[in-house]
Amino acid sequence: MAKTIVILGAGLAAAPLIRQLMRTLVLTRKDLKMVVVAPNSHFYWPIAIPRVMVPGQLADDKVMFPWDSIFGQYPADKFEFVLGKATALDPSAKTVTVALGEAESTRSVSYHTLVIATGASAKDNMPWKLLDTAEKTSERLHSLQSDIKDAKTIVVAGGGATGTETAGELGFEYAKSGDKDVYFVHGDTLPLAPPVLASVRKQARAELDKLKVKVIANTTVTKVSRTGRDTVLELRHADGSTRTLTAQAYIPATGVTPNTSFAPASMLDGRGYIKQTGRLTAEGFDDIFVMGDAGNLEASKAQAAEAQAKHLIKALPVHLDGGKSPGYTAQTKETVAVTLGRSRGAGQMGSLRLFSLLVWYAKGRFLGTNYAPLYAAGKKTMMTTFEK
Repeated sequence: MAKTIVILGAGLAAAPLIRQLMRTLVLTRKDLKMVVVAPNSHFYWPIAIPRVMVPGQLADDKVMFPWDSIFGQYPADKFEFVLGKATALDPSAKTVTVALGEAESTRSVSYHTLVIATGASAKDNMPWKLLDTAEKTSERLHSLQSDIKDAKTIVVAGGGATGTETAGELGFEYAKSGDKDVYFVHGDTLPLAPPVLASVRKQARAELDKLKVKVIANTTVTKVSRTGRDTVLELRHADGSTRTLTAQAYIPATGVTPNTSFAPASMLDGRGYIKQTGRLTAEGFDDIFVMGDAGNLEASKAQAAEAQAKHLIKALPVHLDGGKSPGYTAQTKETVAVTLGRSRGAGQMGSLRLFSLLVWYAKGRFLGTNYAPLYAAGKKTMMTTFEK
């Protein structure tokens, strides 16, 4: 009887794993089959979304790639794509319940080996990650672009990499020329956060100042309300004082929530992430592997998802042959590259600060859109090109 590998999710973590397991394992053995379950019809390239937000910069087809053209190459007896969302996991029965598309019907999918790569969702219904469907994601992006195009005042909230990059993109396009006011509200003294070096954080702030972005530090957005075309934001400063700020475009980048509601509560930590072992398995389950933003071993970063994918490409064949999968070495060296407009950047590798020009050259020129189609097809990651 065939062993079925079920992969939940088809994002940054899963895409290279799907192709490499199919190419090197499933298609070469009679006893294996793969089923991929994902709620969306397209691969999504989230790294470029801060630039997509700027009207006219990047079209949808630079960041969205249909699965049918990618998965259609695999024979039906060896591969199946299920368009749906996992709603329940029963580890004892080795089954996943899937709600199918927009319909109310469900399907039970059995597995021999399960890989959970369901990722995370951005808060505030923001398309930093895929929404329920590619269509809804595209609609939301276009709505935000329309708000930005018509706005006189734009507010970006959230001092992480996404918020910082978005403030930089909008500052480059609008603020430095005086066309629009761009405000950047974040809760710390400087953008980004430790373990990012203080010198890198200062550099990011300095670049935003050059772009004439109006930075409001040590401040959080406590309330958002709409009045006609305006969005009224209530801000609270670290000293307890408050103020209001009115904008026509509001771009929150305030974090993510893991897509793990289908998993039993006993598998989750206090933040809702699946508890991972040092072998990338779910605690207590040697037949369930976890990768990317759904797991709690590493921070939600593209670099971690890539490293975990490359590990499982080698580890899963060992598991499927009855062996004990090898241990995974979590990344301890902080690596970050933040674009600041379309000509500058800031970043670090370990304890070394990266030159702005290097960040621009390596990331800022294209934000990965030059190789995103290959990533979607599973032929390349950010750092590795696989055999064709």
